[in-house]
Amino acid sequence: MLYSSIQDSSEVSWVKHPSLLFDQCILLQGIFISSSGDQSQSAGGNGAVAFDMEYARWLEEHNKHINELRAAANAHAGDDDLRKIVDSIMSQYDEFFRLKGVAAKADVFHVLSGMWKTPAERCFMWLGGFRSSELLKLLAGQLEPLTEQQLTGICNLQQSSQQAEDALSQG
Repeated sequence: MLYSSIQDSSEVSWVKHPSLLFDQCILLQGIFISSSGDQSQSAGGNGAVAFDMEYARWLEEHNKHINELRAAANAHAGDDDLRKIVDSIMSQYDEFFRLKGVAAKADVFHVLSGMWKTPAERCFMWLGGFRSSELLKLLAGQLEPLTEQQLTGICNLQQSSQQAEDALSQG
C-alpha cells in the first residue's frame, strides 16, 4: 500500500507542492533517495531518518486501527466487520515488515539496535535477551579481511560492550 504507487504519488506531490522537491525523502526500489538529487547521504543518515519518520506515521495509523477494532468489539460488531478490521491491521503489519526490510538494507544497525523504539520497548528488548555484543560477534565473522588495527578495534568494542552489558545485568 505505501510503496505500491510511491513514484506516482511523489510525482504528483511535487507538481502540487514544488517546495517538497527539496526536502522530501522518498523510498524507491529499496534505497533511500533524497528527492533533491543529493545522494551523498542516501544510504547512511537519510535511511535512519526516513525509517523513523515512516515508523512514526505507521504507528499513528496502527493506533487508529486498534482503536477502531476496540470500538467495533465494544459495539458488538458482526464477525464480518471485525474480520475487515483485522485484515486491515494484518495488511498494515505486512507494510511495516516491508518497510523494516528496506530500512535494514539502508541502515541495518539502526533497525537492529531498536533506537526507533520507545525506551520502554528497548527495555523489553534487553529483558528479552537482545545484546549488542551478540550482534558484534555475528558481524565480526563477516568483516574479513581486516587489518590488525581494525581487528583490535572490534575486539575492544566487543569487550567494552560485554562489560557494559555485565554491569547493567548486575544492577
